[in-house]
Amino acid sequence: MSNESSDEVPDTAAQQSTERERRLEEREKETDRRELHADQREELADRRDEAADRRERLADVREGEADLRERRADDRERAADRREVALDAQEEQADHRSRVAGERTVGHRQRSSEAIDRAQGLIEASQDQLLRADAALRRAEERDEFEQRAVDQEVAVSERQKRRDGQESSDAGPSEPRRKES
Repeated sequence: MSNESSDEVPDTAAQQSTERERRLEEREKETDRRELHADQREELADRRDEAADRRERLADVREGEADLRERRADDRERAADRREVALDAQEEQADHRSRVAGERTVGHRQRSSEAIDRAQGLIEASQDQLLRADAALRRAEERDEFEQRAVDQEVAVSERQKRRDGQESSDAGPSEPRRKES
């Protein structure tokens, strides 16, 4: 038997248990801190998503208004084209009736000059329509580029956060090694 009493033997089991409890508390605190940061990042991401959605809705409204203006302008041009065709027919009929009555009618040159003026007006209207279509295409391309930048930015933020989370995990140190129980 041993001469030592049980009071003199250091209580290593109690010390190990206390140390283990301390490490567990530290891990819990670190986990709580990381969860808090993750919650904050998610909240920021949600805010960014909401802001992007608001911007997209506003852009959709603006584009819808621009499309409506373009449709109205196209409608006005078609109505003007119909009126012009009707006027051309009315002038032809009036000229024919004047000739039958023996009256002098507008000369061929003047009618040609008027036709040229009308054709130039049609060209201008077509150019305006082309400019509107080009503007609509640019807006669509800008919207696509905006959306792509937003996606790229979100991916970059996620990747940075992933790397940061990885560093925080490695900075926290390896988890407590398992011990064999005897």
